[in-house]
Parts: sequence; C-alpha cells; structure tokens
Amino acid sequence: MSSVTSVITLTVLNFPDITQSTFQAWLQVNFSAGSYTTGGLLMGLLAFADSKTVDFNGFLRASVWGEDVVTATVGGYAYHYSPVGDTLQILLNGVELASGAAIPAAVLNDIVLCLAVWNRTTVLG
Repeated sequence: MSSVTSVITLTVLNFPDITQSTFQAWLQVNFSAGSYTTGGLLMGLLAFADSKTVDFNGFLRASVWGEDVVTATVGGYAYHYSPVGDTLQILLNGVELASGAAIPAAVLNDIVLCLAVWNRTTVLG
C-alpha cells in the first residue's frame, strides 16, 4: 500500500476538434505510481478546459477507456469520469478500487484515452 496518492496528467492529442456545435478534446490520461482514493482521482479536466478558455458550463460528456487489449480482456479495468468532483474512477470488473490500493500495473502500463466534449454555443451570463 502506497502512502502517496496517484496523480493524473493529461496529454493533448488533438484540441480543438470542432464538430458543428461542439468542441472536442482528445487526451491521453497518464497515472503516476501511487495509491487510489475512493471516489476517484482528481482528473484535471476542469483545469484543462480553463487553460483553453472553454466554458465548462457547456460540458456534455467525457468518455475514458483503455486501449490495451490485454488489460481489457485480462484485467477488466474500466474508467468513469465524474464532472461533479472532476474525478476519474477506476473500476475492476465493475467494482471501484479500494481506497489506499496501489494503482495496478495493468492500469499504469495501459494507454488510456479520453474524449471530452463541450457545447461551444453556451453563453456566459
């Protein structure tokens, strides 16, 4: 059990990807070695949107998935983004990792991608 909480860093693969009335960001999600926190790790998608002057009020969805075929079939790891706390949950076979559990090697070695989508027609006010 690690005493250091894992940290997520986002790497931009493509931004902005503008499709009609939406902004899309394709990001790679990287985890540092460390422990997991129940409820999820701070993802930093809100800070990313702010740094790109995207109105987070127009947030529509964020899909996060692992690209490593071995992890998908052998580990059963899945990811769930929650905009409420700007957190990313890690699930193993549908069950969230326990608080304090080390981030599994299968997750650390996976290529995890995120597609975040915002409505670009929102108006601040």
